[in-house]
Amino acid sequence: MVPVIDIARWDLERLVEKSLSDEELENYLLRLKCEVEEINDDIVSYEATHDRPDLFSAEGLARALKGLLGIETGLKIFKTSNYRIKLLNDGPSYRPYVVGAVVEGLELDEESVKQLMNLQEKLHITYCRNRRKVSIGLYDLNKVVPPIKYTHVEPRAIKFVPLEETEEMYLDEILEKTEKGRIYADLIKEHKTYPLLIDSKGTVLSMPPIINSEDTKVTVDTKRVFIDATGIDLETLIKVLNILVTSTVERGKNARIGFVEILMKNGVLVTPRLEPEKMIFDPKIVEKLIGLRIENSQIVELLEKMRFKALPCGDKIEVWIPAYRIDIIHPVDIVEDVAMAYGYEELGYEISPPTGLGYIAPVERFSKRVREIMIGLQFQEVANYMMSNPIALAKKMRIKNAKIVQVENPKMEKYTALRNWIIPGLLEVLASNKHLGFPLRIFEIGDVAIVDETQETKTRIERRLGVVIYSEEATLTDAMVYVKALFNSLGIDYKVIEHDHPSFIEGRCGKIIVKNRDIGFLGEIHPEVIVNFNLEAPIAAFELNLTAILDLFF
Repeated sequence: MVPVIDIARWDLERLVEKSLSDEELENYLLRLKCEVEEINDDIVSYEATHDRPDLFSAEGLARALKGLLGIETGLKIFKTSNYRIKLLNDGPSYRPYVVGAVVEGLELDEESVKQLMNLQEKLHITYCRNRRKVSIGLYDLNKVVPPIKYTHVEPRAIKFVPLEETEEMYLDEILEKTEKGRIYADLIKEHKTYPLLIDSKGTVLSMPPIINSEDTKVTVDTKRVFIDATGIDLETLIKVLNILVTSTVERGKNARIGFVEILMKNGVLVTPRLEPEKMIFDPKIVEKLIGLRIENSQIVELLEKMRFKALPCGDKIEVWIPAYRIDIIHPVDIVEDVAMAYGYEELGYEISPPTGLGYIAPVERFSKRVREIMIGLQFQEVANYMMSNPIALAKKMRIKNAKIVQVENPKMEKYTALRNWIIPGLLEVLASNKHLGFPLRIFEIGDVAIVDETQETKTRIERRLGVVIYSEEATLTDAMVYVKALFNSLGIDYKVIEHDHPSFIEGRCGKIIVKNRDIGFLGEIHPEVIVNFNLEAPIAAFELNLTAILDLFF
C-alpha cells in the first residue's frame, strides 16, 4: 500500500516560510516522486513512495521543498544539546532491541501533534511492516523520570491506563479490550511475558508494540519528548528513529536533539546516530545514465538543493548523505536526485537509433520446444510467481540450511524470497486443486534464483522445468518414463545415478546426468513433505536445468 499523506496547507507554508501556488506545489511534489491526490486552499494530499519515508509528513516535505526553492540548501545541521538520559535494555528475546532520542524546545499545536502522530503511523504501516519489525513511540518527557527501562513482564504483573482510555488494565486485558490491542495482539500474545517501557518511578510509558500510556501522552503543551523504537532489527530501528527525530526537531525554532545511552549486555549504544555518510561520487555517470552533460560545479549546486553536502574533490565529488535519507545506497541514487533537482521536464528526450534486429532469445525458443513436448505428454502447464518463502522452499521440503535469496523488506509474508527451485510451487498448486481428484499431472517452466558468490550480484538466474505426477499409484518409474520421453524427443542422451535428497524417499531418488554434467533430479516425494502440503497421495517429480541443457547442445 502506497502511503497517502494529508497535510494542512497553511502548516506546510508555515514550515517552508513561503506561500506556494497550486502549480508550484504540484510541480515540486512531482519532482520528489510524489503523486498528487488533491491540492486546494486547505489541504495538500499526495502519495509518497516507499523509499522516501522522510516525506511522510509536513516536516520532511517542507525541508525538501526549502532546498528545491533555494530557501535553505545543503546539509541540514540539527541543533543538539548536552542532555542525555540512560535507557536500560532488558527486553524480551523475541523483540530484543531498543533505541531512543530526546527532542527539547518544541513549539507544538494541534496540527503539529497530528502530523507527528501521522508520521509515526505511516512508518508503522510501511517501513516497520505493521509494527512486526519495529514499533515507535513519542512521550512527554516532563512526565517521565529517567533512567528508563525496557523490560518484559507477565501479563498480570502490572496495570496502566492505555492511550485514549480512562481505566487501568492488565496487559492481557489491553490485548482484548482496546482497538490497538486487538489489531496487534498476534505480535506478542503467544509469549509468556510482554514488553514494557517504564521509568525509574515505575510509570509505564508504553507496552510496545501495542500501545502507549495515557500518562505520558504528547499534547500541545509538551515541550520535551522522548522517542523510542523497539523491535527485531537494530539497523532498521536506528533508521526509523533518525526519520522521526529529524522530523520532530523541525517543530521549534530552538528545538534541540538530546541523546540516549542504551545500556546493553554487550556494551553501550548512543542514539540517535545522525552523522552523515560520505560517498565519493563520479559525476561522469550523470551523463552516462540520464544523458545530462553539465559541469561538476552545477552538479554540486543541484545536490545542495536536494539537501546534501557536496564538495569537489579532483574529478570526483564528495557527497555527504543526511541520516534521514535512508534510500541512498548507491551512486545511481545520487544521479536520480540530480535529475530531480534539475527537473525531469528539462531533460528532454531522444529516440535511440535501432541497434539491431529483434529476435527470440535461445532460452525462450528452447523453453517453447520443451513446453510443447510436455503438453504432448498430457501434462497441464501452470504459472507461479517467482517469489516464494523459506517455509515452502525449505522447511516443508525437509531442507536445512538452504541458500535462498531473501527480500530485505517484504510486504507479504507469503513472498519473502526468490524461489530456488520449481517443485515446491507445484506442490502448492496441487494442494489448492486436490479437490479435482486423481491423477493430476502438471509442469512449470520458469526462472529460479541461485545464490552464486562468483557473480557480481551474488546470484544467477536459471531457467528450470519442474514436473509432478500426483496419483494413488505414482512411483519413481513414472518420473523416469516421462524423463525418458522428454529426452528422446529432444534427441539427448542422459543417464540417472543414485542420489540422496531430503525432499525425496531414500533410495527412490536419482540425479540426471548429461555429458558428465548434473542437470537435474527425479524421484518420489517424501511422505513427510506430502503431509506438510496437506496432500493425500504419492507424488513423483523431476526438475531439469534448461539453461544448462541449452549451454550443452544449442
